[in-house]
Amino acid sequence: MKYAWLVIGVFAARFFATAIAYPAGDGDLAWQRWLGAIVARTHAIPRSLGDETFSASGAPWLPQEWLFSALAFVARDGLAWDLFAGAVALGAAGALALAAYRAERLGASPRAIALCTAFAGIALYESFGVRAQVVAWPLVALYLVLLDVEGPLAYAALAVAAVWSNLHASAMLAPVLAATVAAGAAFEARGFDARARRLTTLAICSIAAICCNPFGWHLPQYAIGLFGNPIKSYISEWKVTDLDDTSFAFGALPLLLGAMLLCGGGRGRTRASDLLVLAAFAFLVLGAARNVPLFALIAAPLVARSLTRAVPLFAPEAPAAPTKLARRAAFALPVASLAIAALVGVQLVRHAPPETGLADAPLQALERTAGAHRLFCADFAWCGLAVGMPNVRVFLDGRADPYPRAVWDDFVTVARVGTAWRRTLDRRGVDAVIVSRDAALDQALAEAPGWHAGYADKTYRLWLRDGARRGG
Repeated sequence: MKYAWLVIGVFAARFFATAIAYPAGDGDLAWQRWLGAIVARTHAIPRSLGDETFSASGAPWLPQEWLFSALAFVARDGLAWDLFAGAVALGAAGALALAAYRAERLGASPRAIALCTAFAGIALYESFGVRAQVVAWPLVALYLVLLDVEGPLAYAALAVAAVWSNLHASAMLAPVLAATVAAGAAFEARGFDARARRLTTLAICSIAAICCNPFGWHLPQYAIGLFGNPIKSYISEWKVTDLDDTSFAFGALPLLLGAMLLCGGGRGRTRASDLLVLAAFAFLVLGAARNVPLFALIAAPLVARSLTRAVPLFAPEAPAAPTKLARRAAFALPVASLAIAALVGVQLVRHAPPETGLADAPLQALERTAGAHRLFCADFAWCGLAVGMPNVRVFLDGRADPYPRAVWDDFVTVARVGTAWRRTLDRRGVDAVIVSRDAALDQALAEAPGWHAGYADKTYRLWLRDGARRGG
């Protein structure tokens, strides 16, 4: 791993800077902190949408991120926030380190590990933020490491799965991973040897482990239901992966091609258990952009091992006699990696731009506008910042999943200026709309009678129905 530490340090620097200086770039944080405040105040987790929305109040809701939300609320500002955000960044860097460690355990050379770790870092880059799904990255990487362990320590994977299930619904992947590896192990052994039996036990017990949360078996049921949920077509993270996605094109795709070229046979041949996992996640990564980071963390160690075996350039270096200098270097490289991360991170924080990419200003103007308002956001993620505002109820926000299909259909009709867009706003009683300047909906509202601009800047405009008072 000696070269990989430097690669990890570079990505860790960006992760830390993004987490601490750019947190407002993710609209989900606002409603997650609001959820955390509810959990702290009521000592209960809500199971349905409330009056914060006017379009779907009472709709069933399973807030899978409850623990992340509670922690985000407790550490909502000051030094506590920097520590919390830094811990998320450390988790992302730790996921890369665990993938590199797994590659080393599999026999990959330092050069191969460094290259594949770089590809994995690129694959994580665009999806990174202070987000619940990011906290799952080191957990899936650790779970995979423990599946490779012989002996009782392997059962620590069950504790990892249980913690994972309280942070994000992707924990349903734990028993799937264990079962897939178990099937491959049984195929390799032509029967159920000790490894196949251990992995099968882990797969069965992992089903119980991912139910160790306030929702029980409803959590995996919810996660499975997402695969067939029609609203995925409206959410960018669920879009079919394409080459416009930088993290896929320059991170996951090279690993996918490496797996196809190197892991099938010859000197780079990979175990059947690993091939099954690669095939399953290759299918997932091509189906949805949100799976790019998980695929990279799974594929990087396996491609690194195959590179080491199949390509002379990446062959293992000749072992050298241990010296005092070598022992110091083994310690110094991780330290240097952290130092680089801190130095680059501080520079990035100092030059952080003021723009958040969210509609903060028009939302603040609406909050200052007298009366109660029903808000429609042309990008539903913007409305995440309005969840819990005392005088604002939202049409649709970043929680997304619990909103019924009819709400999504109406959202698309208005956001894309369909033929019934005005009737939809009237029927839903919307009296405030936030749009990007000069977008199609912005132009349509400018020509529609009964609306006036309550706020405008170079990026956004707030439209209010006539009769609503203007904000400052």
